[in-house]
Formats: sequence, C-alpha cells, structure tokens
Amino acid sequence: MPVIDGPVGPLHHVVTGSDDPTTLFVPGLAQSIADTRPFGSAVAGTRVFVDLRGHGGSRAPESYDGWTYGGLAADARTVAGALGATRALGVSLGAGALLRLIADEPGRFDRVVLALPGPADAEPDAELLAVTDDLADAVEANDPIAIGAALVRMQPEAARGRSDVRLWARRHAAELGGGAVSGALRHLPRQQVLPSLDALSAVTASVLVLAQRGDAVHPVSAAEALMAAIPLARLEVSDTPWVWGRRSALRETVSAFLNQA
Repeated sequence: MPVIDGPVGPLHHVVTGSDDPTTLFVPGLAQSIADTRPFGSAVAGTRVFVDLRGHGGSRAPESYDGWTYGGLAADARTVAGALGATRALGVSLGAGALLRLIADEPGRFDRVVLALPGPADAEPDAELLAVTDDLADAVEANDPIAIGAALVRMQPEAARGRSDVRLWARRHAAELGGGAVSGALRHLPRQQVLPSLDALSAVTASVLVLAQRGDAVHPVSAAEALMAAIPLARLEVSDTPWVWGRRSALRETVSAFLNQA
C-alpha cells in the first residue's frame, strides 16, 4: 500500500479512479480504508482513501500529545495536499478530523460530507467512554471475542442483532487485535473536536451532513448543530442506519452531492 510521509510517520492510502475532482475519504475510530469505501463507490473522479495515524498501517504517535483532533486534521491536510483533493468525506472520527481542518482553513475544500458526526463541542459521554475503554482493553489483550462484542456495542441499537453486523465485527476484530489503535480509543473520545462551533461560521464549502436516528454515539442533535453552524450546510437524516440498512441510498446520496460541479 502506498504511503505519504505524515506529521508522525507514514500514512497508508489507496487511490482509485482518475481525473478531477479528487475526493479524500477519512474513516472512523477503529475503522479503516475498507470501511470507508462504500461511501465512495459511486463518486466520480479520483478517490483517495486514507488510514489515520494509529489505524491500519499508518504509524501511531509516540506519546499522548499526538492523539488530538489537531493531529488528525494534520494527517488529512497532508494527504489532501499531496494528492490535490478539493473535496472530502469523513465518517464519525473522520468527520471530526475534517471539522477541525475546515475550522482552521475555512476555504480548504469546495465540498465536504460529514457522515455520522458526534457532538463536536460537548463534554465526553460517559457511556461511550465505557465502550471505547473496553475496546481498548480488548485490543491490547488481543482478545477477538471481546473486541467483536465492543464493536457491536458501538453500532446503532437497531443494527446490533443483524448477522452482517456481527460478521463484520468478527472479521474486524482479527485486524485490530494487538494494534496501535488502542491509543486512539483511549485518548480521542475524551477530547472535544472544537471549543466552539462558532469557528465554523467562516466555512465556504458546501457541506452535506448525514445522521441516523437511534444512534447514541452520533445523535441527530449533533448533526443539527453542525447544520446550523455551517453557512452552506444541509442535513439528511435516515430513520434506519445508513450503512447497515440503506447502503444503496447512502451511495446515491453521497454521489449525488459530490458529483456536482
């Protein structure tokens, strides 16, 4: 897999497609390039999928100070700059990384999709921290059963009993065990993406925010707050989980937005 020299070391990425525009895809916490690809399957132009620091084959920071949303934004900025991305999509943690990036550089992209963002300026949620700490423990212990159980708990309640969700969790557990992602799981959920959403008032990009009902980790209220804070934002809310219940609709919604000139 090709690498780009990032702020704390190599960043693994995959490039598919060709021609303009170039869109960067940034995955969620404890997820990887493979988890982000469904979002880009119908997007025109060049698609760049990246593993953030500590995820996949990308190097992890050597100290706590490297586990910050500013650091994640720097990873995204580095890859976007190296490959000429003018558009971006981030999922969950990846959405947080892009939020931090566009707050710092309001004109960096012309189109952005924020898929399943969490609360950007809120205090950490105790229930979420319990799950991410359990997952970090399981990753460090290389316990695939415990990893899979924690991954299922991080999904929307309506999706947890699905056979495809449990199969995904089992397969993903084998990839995560013993990996550096435990550092991300311990430190990032305890941080705010932004001190205030006021920092987003200068963003010039057209922004699509995707949310889903019944998702405690990514509440609709967080997406609504972002829509209100970003001048050119609109919101699409699904009554069922996008990835687990409406994947075709997800592809159509994302591509219809990103394929516009």
